[in-house]
Amino acid sequence: MNHSIEVRDLYKTFRFGKGHKTFYDMLDKYLIKPVKKTESKHSDIFYALKGINIAVRKGEKIALVGDNGSGKSTLLKTIAGLYRPNQGKVIVNGKMVLLAGFGVGMMNDLTIEENLYLYGAVYGMDRETIRSKIDDILDWAELREFFKAQYKTLSSGMRTRIAFSATRHIEADIYLLDEALTAGDKSFRHKCDAYFESNKHTDKTFIIATHSLDFVKKFCDKALWLSRGNQVAFGDIHQVLDDYEKQGSLLCAE
Repeated sequence: MNHSIEVRDLYKTFRFGKGHKTFYDMLDKYLIKPVKKTESKHSDIFYALKGINIAVRKGEKIALVGDNGSGKSTLLKTIAGLYRPNQGKVIVNGKMVLLAGFGVGMMNDLTIEENLYLYGAVYGMDRETIRSKIDDILDWAELREFFKAQYKTLSSGMRTRIAFSATRHIEADIYLLDEALTAGDKSFRHKCDAYFESNKHTDKTFIIATHSLDFVKKFCDKALWLSRGNQVAFGDIHQVLDDYEKQGSLLCAE
């Protein structure tokens, strides 16, 4: 079977706390006992992902749902290679682009114009190709008047809009989108809907982390439901989201 993404028994942990309480703890670990492998007792381990197993076929559209802190962003960043798994593996077949937060690859001290050249170059576009697309990127994001503004001066919504608009021009096989649908007014969201509709029946693979359930019911084939780092369900979009919404209703009723 032609898979774009395979995630096998994936665990991802993060370490909280200082790890070494004092200067003498560091000396003990690195100089006095250099072969010791155990972590300092002052460090706490948090499991962000626990045993995730999914296989995504080429062209599938996957909704990634769950409450805040469920592990959605961590999973996308691990698939993209920004985080290294602590256990298990991720197999990716194809060119991939990640839109997470306010735009991976965007630099705060650069202008929008400079960032667009940088962003395109990261994904293999030459300068002339980028220049030919800038007008459309700015108009689609409705940010033409901020062309020379530093990226750090933009609001979070504006940053996401310009990054999402630029991502439309990246030719890739796999698109990982993290909450990109929450930015912008109704006009911008209509543009997003039209973009996704135009890609619904293509062989491009999408994994979209979002709370916009009405949207993903229309666009996605399957859903992956995460809760506190655990995989609750993975399968048909309507079945998974029905169960997810029922659980939400039960919690509200308690």
